[in-house]
Amino acid sequence: MKYKKSIYLIILLFITLIGMWGIPSLVRIATYTPDQYPFMYYSSILKKICLIDYKNKKFPMKDVDGNQYNTAQFDSLMPMLNYRQLMTDGALPDSIEGHEITPQILRMKSVVYRYDPKDIHTPVNGLYILFESMPKRVGLEMPDDVFRLKDRIEFIDAEKNTVNVKKSALFQKALEKEGFRFPAQWLAGNPNPRKPYDEGYFILDADHQLFHMKMVNNRPYVKDTKIGERIDVAHFSMLEVADKRFYGFLFSEKGEMFIIENDGSDYKTLQLGIDPIDKQRDQVILMGNLLDWTVSVITPERKKCFALDTESLGRIAEYTIERTPGKWDAVSKWAFPYYLAFESSDSNYIQPRFLVTGIYGFVVNALLAIFVAIGVPNTSGRKLFHAIYLLLTGVAGLVALLIMPNFKNK
Repeated sequence: MKYKKSIYLIILLFITLIGMWGIPSLVRIATYTPDQYPFMYYSSILKKICLIDYKNKKFPMKDVDGNQYNTAQFDSLMPMLNYRQLMTDGALPDSIEGHEITPQILRMKSVVYRYDPKDIHTPVNGLYILFESMPKRVGLEMPDDVFRLKDRIEFIDAEKNTVNVKKSALFQKALEKEGFRFPAQWLAGNPNPRKPYDEGYFILDADHQLFHMKMVNNRPYVKDTKIGERIDVAHFSMLEVADKRFYGFLFSEKGEMFIIENDGSDYKTLQLGIDPIDKQRDQVILMGNLLDWTVSVITPERKKCFALDTESLGRIAEYTIERTPGKWDAVSKWAFPYYLAFESSDSNYIQPRFLVTGIYGFVVNALLAIFVAIGVPNTSGRKLFHAIYLLLTGVAGLVALLIMPNFKNK
């Protein structure tokens, strides 16, 4: 048969690729356990980052020096975290370091934010909701339309599925007048109607300049923030905080993290005192209060915790916990120097990708190749091919060869 060898190789390669995905997947199910790090929070009383274990009822907290604290001590040493319990017990202090302490003030100054690489690797439908930023009644109401923004801005009536030409032209003119260059690269906002107020969207234009757009009294408000002139903007997360101090969190291409402060018509950036992150792999968990912010950065190798002063966002403490390798790390390192995966913890997209675990697996591949070359009585013409194939593909290649006919002489 003219194409017999080509067909054989195609089928062999196809089965091998299935094995490179299926075999590691089954092994991962049997051996993988998620990374587990303790919850860390900065104590404004101890002036230390502390580790908290809510499962430990007797000593739920210990500091970085190893000192343990019982439940009552935990409550009093973490007043910003446990103010509800302290208020119930009648033990909430009136002030800390000269700052008045009331439940209302603590709620107003509370900030909770999480960044995940999936935030930038998530499919979007391209339709966005724009609330009225100054509603006549209390609370935000869902609008009757949505908008899309790429080469131009268009508002679409949600019920009739038709373009609102007048409103679209109004916003298009406002964007062009402010100097916005189409097409838009991305836009970031918060479409949750349960938020206390709305600040619209921040949009990156074709010239890498960051613009702010919202709707005020049914009219467009568009402003060039000028931030793109001093920061290479990569990503923005809108967060309408209760005290209206800032609009949200900005990430530069270098992984630096900023807040965009709400200073009237001006847009000021204040950098967080943490190490630059890898936006493609790292997670950020931020919990802020009246006195300090605790920022945890979780990387594939470690969890690093930073304590920042609330006003300046300067670093006041830090602590690192290295990751403990699990069974999957040990097995995959030796069994699969690389393998095929379709899903990733860093993305919501399903796409094939090869993940590399290291060179150790090639040792096992080489042993398989030597065993087949010496121990399997196949013809001398195929012996070299099989050995090289197993060196490159390992266990998946061996399974594929065993499935295919004519692997051994009969």
